[in-house]
Amino acid sequence: MGRLINHDKLARAKDQRAVRKQRILEEAGSIFMRMAYSEVTLDTIGQRADVERGVASMYFHSKEELFLIVFKDCLAEWYDLLERQLEEADGPIDRDGLASFLAHSVAERPVLTRYLSLLPVVLDTDIEAMEVFRFQRWRCERMSVVGERLERHFDALDAGAGSSLLYRVQLVAGGLEIASNPRGAAAFDRNDPDFAGLWVEMEGELAEVIKGYLTF
Repeated sequence: MGRLINHDKLARAKDQRAVRKQRILEEAGSIFMRMAYSEVTLDTIGQRADVERGVASMYFHSKEELFLIVFKDCLAEWYDLLERQLEEADGPIDRDGLASFLAHSVAERPVLTRYLSLLPVVLDTDIEAMEVFRFQRWRCERMSVVGERLERHFDALDAGAGSSLLYRVQLVAGGLEIASNPRGAAAFDRNDPDFAGLWVEMEGELAEVIKGYLTF
């Protein structure tokens, strides 16, 4: 006679796995913010999440896969916010207002700008092509939806231009992050006047770039 299945035990084990996975995800988000990407490993994340060595690799194939998951969650929060605020907006938005709106929504999210600056590094690795494909397809779908809302409030944006604008905002923000919040060896003394020209202020600089893009 076969062994009886202990459904309670199986349920507890499933819950424990879910808790471990969530801890790993949360710790990964924190580590990607604090550490140089090249120094991060799955074991590093697992140890910080207080799981045994090798456990993180049981849930995730690579740190690149893990990064895309936490980055996707971060992007989704931003897209959701833009959708809500655009839905609540009353009437058209002028060029300066739209630039200010988008720049502020990005600048107030340091995690987002950090991840945007890391994305080119992540994509320039041996990450599995299907992981990138699924992520970019999801990204394009979300930008298309939010972009349509932008187009409703800014008449000068043609069909599809809203999505293109959102993509360019992300590209520029990722580049500006390096100069507005330098890390490691690039973090010279901000009080040194000799290096004053190297610093930029994220929100103001991004708004100016957006306004330039919206000048047709």
